[in-house]
Amino acid sequence: MFTVEYAKNLFWCDAEHTFFECVVKYKEFDGELPVGVNGTDKYRHIQELWVKGNAGEYGAITEYVAPPEPSLPPEDQPTTTGAQTL
Repeated sequence: MFTVEYAKNLFWCDAEHTFFECVVKYKEFDGELPVGVNGTDKYRHIQELWVKGNAGEYGAITEYVAPPEPSLPPEDQPTTTGAQTL
């Protein structure tokens, strides 16, 4: 098991709040690491992050923001239909 020194920058990855990501500093490593966290993970250090993260011990978890819908090109854009090949 890894020892969590701190976690920061928590944000939800889905609207249902089943998964968040954060940056974690473990005692066993020199630098910070990006970590994905969910409530069903089998590893104890991830379970600890889930419980403490949801309890607010690492600060508020930023709310999920859905990506923008892809926009369709305007109908008057040129297409490759009928293009000549060289």
